[in-house]
Amino acid sequence: MTKREARARARALRRTLDMGNIGREMARALFALPCWQQAGTVLAFAALPDEPDTAPMLQRALADGKQLLLPRVTGDGTMEWVNIPDLSLLQRGAYGIPEPPADLPAVCPPEDALFLVPCLAVSRDGVRLGRGGGYYDRFLAHAKGKRLLVCPSALVWPELPADTWDIRFPSHEILTEKGLLP
Repeated sequence: MTKREARARARALRRTLDMGNIGREMARALFALPCWQQAGTVLAFAALPDEPDTAPMLQRALADGKQLLLPRVTGDGTMEWVNIPDLSLLQRGAYGIPEPPADLPAVCPPEDALFLVPCLAVSRDGVRLGRGGGYYDRFLAHAKGKRLLVCPSALVWPELPADTWDIRFPSHEILTEKGLLP
């Protein structure tokens, strides 16, 4: 299977899933984890309709007094992180992704932050299948901090095609609606 075929298969399967419920179950599992409880800063993403709903996670981060950083796509194929104090400030940005407005300054994520990373699918050996832009691969190659890949259990597959630059996640860094992978 090629990456293009895997992305098409993942997108088709995503259309059959209840991403609202999956997001709520993921949030419940996340809030019980020590990495969430200890995090002062959370780097997350505002979900697209075909992704697990991250709104409960984003709302809880703000309610718990955590610094919430969300990505904003820049013109050079990278993204920058912006402190978002209120979710009502989000606007449709590149690719239709909800992101912070241009007038909020970018910040450097602290080294002890918790990163919640999106994907289309992941393999059992931790190969992350992204949307194909490489934004997260470029960011994660240099990021420091704890990270969790946010992936519905139906999209954890036995194997996926991988390139040398693809970031891998050990099973204890893959969060599904059932909790962390064993």
